[in-house]
Amino acid sequence: MKKTTTLILIVTLILALLFTSCNGASEIQTPLPDGETQTSMPSETTTSEPASTPIPTIESTPSPTPTPEPGPAKVQLLNSPDSTGNTHFASSHYGLHITYGNELISVMNYLTILQHGDDIYLLPDSIKDFEYQAEDLQFYTGLLYFLLYDWDNSVYYLYSYDYDNEPVKISDSTVYHYEFINGKIYFTKEFYQGPIFSMDLNGGSEMQISTMRAHSFVHSEQAVYFYATDAGTAPGLVKYDLATNEETTVVFPFYSHNYLVHNGYVYYALDGGTYRSIHRMSLSDQTVTDIWVEMTDWTISMNISDGVLYMLVGDSIYKSNLDGSGRTEILKAEDNLQSGLYIFGDRIYCADYDFIYCSKTDGSEVSMFSFNVLQ
Repeated sequence: MKKTTTLILIVTLILALLFTSCNGASEIQTPLPDGETQTSMPSETTTSEPASTPIPTIESTPSPTPTPEPGPAKVQLLNSPDSTGNTHFASSHYGLHITYGNELISVMNYLTILQHGDDIYLLPDSIKDFEYQAEDLQFYTGLLYFLLYDWDNSVYYLYSYDYDNEPVKISDSTVYHYEFINGKIYFTKEFYQGPIFSMDLNGGSEMQISTMRAHSFVHSEQAVYFYATDAGTAPGLVKYDLATNEETTVVFPFYSHNYLVHNGYVYYALDGGTYRSIHRMSLSDQTVTDIWVEMTDWTISMNISDGVLYMLVGDSIYKSNLDGSGRTEILKAEDNLQSGLYIFGDRIYCADYDFIYCSKTDGSEVSMFSFNVLQ
């Protein structure tokens, strides 16, 4: 009987060991004869150090980069030397006030400066915090120059503006018409005719240039040309040579206020009452070529750009060869255009009393912007 009991105990122990091995138990239970069990922990054959807890990495969050405000893209607009620039006739300061600042077109709309860029169809952006009714804009040496009317004294003064700070008054001298020539400002002082003066860009070293009186003037190469009523028994076109300081009457008589000088010719408009006309005269022998005769439209502005004559007449813009041949219409407005025809590179800017027009010089890609929308 004892042998049988012992055999059963041995078999049971073997089966228990096999069962534990197959199930991977961490504890071994040994059966005892009286049916109780004894639990023992398996012995460790290797000593392992506890795993170290990783230190969390704290990544710094970069400050967000401020997004620049959207604005017009810069544009490069260049004219060849065979151009007069934008020294068009201005019988008064009413009209389109516009200039090009080497990157953007600046347009004055009452009290708001607008900037037009590379996209010819994109609405111009306005410059905030500018509350001046600027007239006769010109961009020179990184500054925007303009005339501001003094209502108390009924005169104009010249100011400069850097787009960041308040505009700076250039001089206490009044300025009616001005041009930048050879690093100086040449100007007339009043609406009525008076001498031409010059001064430094900061308003210093003012001096009288001409003895005869001018209302406005143009410059070509190294000379200033102006219409003068005191040139003799009749008005004449007077030349002031910037190199020699000589003042001579080059065309006599001369009855046009609306003219420009280019490559030895004076281009001018005449008002005959019912009809108006455009002509070209040689300054060397005063021979005349008719550009356009017997037109009925009142407003006329001229510009020469890249060897082509452009004419604003009534509600349209035309271009022709310099002798007047090959005249074609390249832009037609909704209404009669204002005085002023501006050409920057391959772009034309003009305006009627409701819209600013912009087009390529070949008449393509015409866009228009309402003055009311832009305010």
